[in-house]
Amino acid sequence: MHELSIAQGIVSAVLSHLKGSKGKVLEVHVAIGELTHINEKQLAFAFEIASRGTPVEGTRLKTRTIEARLRCVSCGWQGKSFTCEACGSAMEVIAGEELLLERIRVEVDEDAQS
Repeated sequence: MHELSIAQGIVSAVLSHLKGSKGKVLEVHVAIGELTHINEKQLAFAFEIASRGTPVEGTRLKTRTIEARLRCVSCGWQGKSFTCEACGSAMEVIAGEELLLERIRVEVDEDAQS
């Protein structure tokens, strides 16, 4: 289950970003490429486990999918096929392999910041 190591990386990135902050993390938004084969439900479960005992514990993980897009190396046709439907040539992936930490939503306690 590679989702656990991914979740640990997400938690680590969030903690690194929050260094010195007194705010409470409410949501973490992640974009997952369709071709990564990351299971969103397993990632959410792994995130819950990886965040236990950290300031990120109890944070909601929100995900969205980045659709796969491929482009023909010969004619430039774009689609989701691994062989060009226009000329039969090979395709290159131009989207769908990403895993992006897009946003961290934090509630800031004004009194704690002073």
